[in-house]
Amino acid sequence: MKYIIKDLKIKGITLTPQRMAIIEFLKNNLNHPTAEDVYKALEEKYPSMSIATVYSTLELLKANGYIQELSIRKRGKACFDFTSKNHHHFLCLKCDSIIDIESECINTCPIVKAGQLEGCKVGEIQAYLYGVCSGCNKKTIKKSNKK
Repeated sequence: MKYIIKDLKIKGITLTPQRMAIIEFLKNNLNHPTAEDVYKALEEKYPSMSIATVYSTLELLKANGYIQELSIRKRGKACFDFTSKNHHHFLCLKCDSIIDIESECINTCPIVKAGQLEGCKVGEIQAYLYGVCSGCNKKTIKKSNKK
């Protein structure tokens, strides 16, 4: 977080208490919150903060490469990931949790055939996987075993 603060100061960006609180919240909550989640978590401590402040701060952080915006929830609200390093995501369709997926193949995508994107330069690969997480899967197995 210190490098973000230092970099933003170098860029001449004002670090208000609200912006600092948003950055701190994202750093400590790796559960991929939405803008509304961030606002609800901080509104009691910062009653003068508006949802617009949250959105503009998230846009600022995204534009500077500190966070990722995810559109993993189909037709749902965007959520944000404090881990800006390239990685994939898994969404549990039962509990709505999002799990980060680290993979060696992110920079060498096996999905694209050699020569298929002739002349193109891939800048990023973002895969969203959907299914049932291990926790929900265990609950389902326990329920079916009780019958």
